[in-house]
Amino acid sequence: MRLDYDSILAQTFKNSLRGYSKEEVQDFLKIVAKDFKEMKRDLARLREELNMKDRQVRGLDEALVAGQTQRTDNFENLRSSLQEKARKFVNQARDEADRHKRKVEAEVNHLQGDIRRLKTERTYLINNLRAATKSFTNSRNK
Repeated sequence: MRLDYDSILAQTFKNSLRGYSKEEVQDFLKIVAKDFKEMKRDLARLREELNMKDRQVRGLDEALVAGQTQRTDNFENLRSSLQEKARKFVNQARDEADRHKRKVEAEVNHLQGDIRRLKTERTYLINNLRAATKSFTNSRNK
């Protein structure tokens, strides 16, 4: 059952010995019905405002579409220009990265050569130390 102003006012209740005061219930229902009627009127006003705003939005959408159509050429030119600049930037970054990569590879090769040289030198020093230790031990034992 949907409530409206008249159905609220027409609502009746059975009499009861221990129930609520019939006059108070009727007074309350009148207040509820009045508020209900005002809310319904407000709802109708708000719906009308919403419809008006919807019409405004549609008008703005149409204006936006028209403006976008006019700007399409400018946008396409700007997009192409930006894509070309981005392509150049990426190519420059790749070239710079390649230069750094070659520099790092050369440094790595140099360091690997140093490591090999140091390992050889370490082996040489260990062997000399062993020989010196052995020679010292032999001379002390005699």
